[in-house]
Amino acid sequence: MTYDTLPETRRRTIALAVLSCTFLGILDGTVTGTAMPRIVAQLGGSGNWYVWVVTAYLLTSTVTVPLYGRFSDLYGRRPPMLIGLGLFLAGSLASGLAPSMGALIAFRALQGVGAGALLTVSMSVVRDLYPPGRMLGMVRMQTLMAGMFIVGMLGGPIVGGVLADYASWRWAFLINLPIGLTAAAVLATLLPRARPEAAPAGRLDLAGIALLTAGLSSVLLGLSLKGLGERAWTDPSVGGTLLLGAALLAALIAVERRAAVPILPLRLFGHRAYAAIAAAGFFFQAANLPAAVFLTLYLQQVRGYSATTSGLLLLPMLAGMVLSNRLTAVTILRTTRPKPALLTGAALLVAGSAPFVTLDTTTPTPLIGACLLLIGLGSGPAMGGASIVAQNSVPRTDIGTATAGSMLTKQIGGATSLACAQWLLSHHLAVSAGAAAVTAGIATSLGWIGGLSGLLALTAVAVMPDVRITRPAAPAPAPAQPPAGSRR
Repeated sequence: MTYDTLPETRRRTIALAVLSCTFLGILDGTVTGTAMPRIVAQLGGSGNWYVWVVTAYLLTSTVTVPLYGRFSDLYGRRPPMLIGLGLFLAGSLASGLAPSMGALIAFRALQGVGAGALLTVSMSVVRDLYPPGRMLGMVRMQTLMAGMFIVGMLGGPIVGGVLADYASWRWAFLINLPIGLTAAAVLATLLPRARPEAAPAGRLDLAGIALLTAGLSSVLLGLSLKGLGERAWTDPSVGGTLLLGAALLAALIAVERRAAVPILPLRLFGHRAYAAIAAAGFFFQAANLPAAVFLTLYLQQVRGYSATTSGLLLLPMLAGMVLSNRLTAVTILRTTRPKPALLTGAALLVAGSAPFVTLDTTTPTPLIGACLLLIGLGSGPAMGGASIVAQNSVPRTDIGTATAGSMLTKQIGGATSLACAQWLLSHHLAVSAGAAAVTAGIATSLGWIGGLSGLLALTAVAVMPDVRITRPAAPAPAPAQPPAGSRR
């Protein structure tokens, strides 16, 4: 059975399963934020472990995104989806049982290897289930998918805080098992085995895979090491690692130009709309992620809120994302144009981020909530709108790869901004100590990184060609039937 011939009930069941997978993949990227003080207290380690528990997951999930996306175009969606889900659940179980901080970081890395599939192949499955001919279903499903990203990203701190306060931080990982196993059973039973009809024939691009993986890993590792604030940019472990990554990625370009079946087809970036939305996605993610991750530190360490309360105080950002994501879907359905919503979102993102440069130890909580609401309203359009633009600006045979590339730039944008934010925070803590230093570091990170990234996102969307989503043709009216008993 192919995607085109699926009954509607089966189509919706598969969509629900992949939405659940997306939710888990995003949730585990942020779930440790509010729970880290408890994790460090129980397993040991210093404050720097906070970064590595998050970075291990972010690094491996980022590196594997383009691999899963390309494999899904070449071999079908089913194998990479099930393999990735299996690795994610194995990492979740191991993380929940981790006996030490080192083991937890290693198991989080395994989780991330599987999460690469949950974050990208699931989006390609949704696009296969609801192609442009099913425009209403496509936009609704992209909106729901974006909603899962939003709830997962901002719900992570809330879930982690509640579990840390009232149960055990280990349940932040073990809770994945019943949801993930149910989704795996559905996908193994119902997801079509169909392979792409127009998949190119040729030798697997092993050199491209090796260069892409090593290059991205080196870049992200260098950014993470710099984010700790203990090394200069010229330190070999930082500057040398970054230069090595850049050299490997430069070599990748030369290899991909000659590969019969490239792992990262460079022709995708020949589509102006795709190149622009990939850049915009980088800056959208760079602008909003520091607020979601680091503001809980300020609320706990400076303002004295509990883990649960600090997570709940992020709800304005969540509400803004949900509302603007929904409004984006309505706008696209009515106008078939995603660009206006993306422009509005980038402008709101700047308006919400820039005021954080004035953050101090006595900033009113309602004012913080208002800024978070604006950031949420600005981030929402990029959740579903960016995916719609990316998937509708390339041929159907490249949808999985294009989706992965768009997701990859978002992941790298988030990793870059988190590393820079951690570096700024560490720099302020090295100069002085206490609540004032934490506040100054977070104010600089959220205000300058968020505001500048929002402006760059606005620029990228402004130069993007206007992409229109094709409406399905209206069915032809049925021919009138002669009255019963009439003569021919």
